Amino acid sequence: MLPLWLSFEHGHLYSSDQTRLSYSYYLTGNKAQAVVISTGRMEMAVKYIELMQEFIAAGYSVFILDHRGQGLSARLHTDPHLGYVADFQDYVTDFKQFVTQIVEPFGHQQHLLLAHSMGAAISCRYLQQYPHPFAAAIFCSPMFGIRTGKIPSRFTSQLVAGYGWLRTKLKRSAKQYFPGQSHYLEKPFADNRITHSHARYQWIGQLYQRYPAAQLGGVSWGWLTQAIITMALIQQQAAAFNIPVLLLQAADDLIVSNSAQNSWFSHLPATLYKQQTTVAGAHHEIWLEQDAIRQQAVTAVNTFLAGLTS
Repeated sequence: MLPLWLSFEHGHLYSSDQTRLSYSYYLTGNKAQAVVISTGRMEMAVKYIELMQEFIAAGYSVFILDHRGQGLSARLHTDPHLGYVADFQDYVTDFKQFVTQIVEPFGHQQHLLLAHSMGAAISCRYLQQYPHPFAAAIFCSPMFGIRTGKIPSRFTSQLVAGYGWLRTKLKRSAKQYFPGQSHYLEKPFADNRITHSHARYQWIGQLYQRYPAAQLGGVSWGWLTQAIITMALIQQQAAAFNIPVLLLQAADDLIVSNSAQNSWFSHLPATLYKQQTTVAGAHHEIWLEQDAIRQQAVTAVNTFLAGLTS
């Protein structure tokens, strides 16, 4: 896949606060359709090359952005492995700038949004706030709530928010790892919680060795506090969501909350064209899963797009 990646156009732009943002794109000949990808936390653009190749083969141009603080975009802390953002809205305005300045000027007739995990939270807030060119959205394992196991998520969110407020009052830095988080560490396949595919998991590990500047570790207090605020806003404004949407849910997700996804989906407008598919046997990284599991998602996307056209 790397020869295809090297044939992409790669560039960067500067956000309103002068943060350098890395992006890549590939143009097909007809410029009829484009897919714009919003990546998840820790991710870099090249990680999506297999999925992007499939869209390119189907005739789509492809655009993808490395969110601030990760991938090949500028880091926001002296520790390059710390997952930090001062305000989640910064991600959203960065994405808006990318779409406005890089994607839209190419003049594609139709734009499709595809987003994973944190990228779905970012792009959902973008759709809720701004005029946009997208005809439909595909949210994969969207981060609309964090999985908290047997502890009620509302209690956990309130506890983190309350302790975060106390830390602020005590002038403790939000730029510190949340307990249990650390710098980038390679985990053996047996300990991973994201995929059942040994081959794709090993391939991702090889990519992080090839591009060490893209390595990222755990989240900070600041990031988690901002994420909780954002996820609450996404849930509160679900009833106003107004473009066709496909929600791909990983049945065995150990990272984000499926119940939060179900709640969001249940509050969408009754008249909205929408589909939800639970991918049986899938961990969080649906697009990195074993072929038989991943094919369920491919089929769901094709069905959704066929219905959208009709």
